[in-house]
Amino acid sequence: MIKNSLFTFCLFMSSQALGQTAIDEGQSAPEDGVFYTNAQAAKMIADKKALKEKHKLELESQKEESAVVCDGEKKIKDLYLDMEKERSKLLSDLKDKQIENLYKQLEQESHDYSMLWFAGGATVGAVASVAIFFAATQVDKMPSLTGN
Repeated sequence: MIKNSLFTFCLFMSSQALGQTAIDEGQSAPEDGVFYTNAQAAKMIADKKALKEKHKLELESQKEESAVVCDGEKKIKDLYLDMEKERSKLLSDLKDKQIENLYKQLEQESHDYSMLWFAGGATVGAVASVAIFFAATQVDKMPSLTGN
């Protein structure tokens, strides 16, 4: 238990986080790297946060702009769709009225002449039969041309 505690204590005490010390300007650095003053580090952190917020605001602005454009285009498409539906309905109504008018004209013009054709055919047939019968009886009564 003591060994584990001692090992853990040594491990954390040798950490680089505990070895950080402030350096004044002109003082030599204990190792290579880029060193910032507290003001420079704070400014860099603030700039990073400001840039993040700026990008966030630009993204929201672009989203809103895209939403407005999309809504506008959708409304235009809806208007075109409504217009086409109305046009289709008007054309369908016009077609139905035209069909109805054509049926009315057809009913007025078309008469059933079948009885007239039957009566005419029967009359012509009867007259033709009587004429043929009359002609046949008259042929028997005619004098012969040969003289026999």
